[in-house]
Parts: sequence; structure tokens; C-alpha cells
Amino acid sequence: MIGRLSVWYKDNVSQEVDCLGCRLVSGIGLLGIGAFLLAQSKKRPKPLENYTMKSLAGAVGVLGVARLADANFLKATVEEPKEEQKQSLKNTRDHEFFVRR
Repeated sequence: MIGRLSVWYKDNVSQEVDCLGCRLVSGIGLLGIGAFLLAQSKKRPKPLENYTMKSLAGAVGVLGVARLADANFLKATVEEPKEEQKQSLKNTRDHEFFVRR
């Protein structure tokens, strides 16, 4: 039974890093959170609380729209380490505490 489920799961998992379904779920989720924050901000009596929650709702809403639009600033970038960093990583020793005596 477990073997069948794992085969099914492997077949249905997208190999793309940023698939359309992922963007839709997370973008609509962020928009929902923003709408909830906006609705709750209207129930706050103090102006500072009201404006703080409205600004948070706006920020989360903007992130939701950016996620749906596949904005470049939300994409992960991978940089190759420089040669100097590669050599320094190879030459590092363990801390004195971990050295065997």
C-alpha cells in the first residue's frame, strides 16, 4: 500500500522549482491573509493599531500580487563560490575543542 502511494506521489510531483500551482496557492493565500488583516483592522479602536494593521495588510497584499505575477525579487539566486572561498573551505580545521587528544 505504501509503495503504491509513493509511486503515485513521485509521478504527480512537479520537477520545476516554481510551478504555476505553487504560485497560485501561495499568492492567493497571501491575498487572503491581507484581506483578513484589513477586515480586522477596521475593528480596532485606536488609530495606531488601525493604521499598523492596514499597512501590514497592504504589504502582505503586495507580496501576494508579486507572487502571482512571478516577480524577480522573489526568485532565489544561486551564486557559485569563488576560487578563494573554495580553497579556504577545504583548508579549515576543526575547532580546538573537537580535536582528539
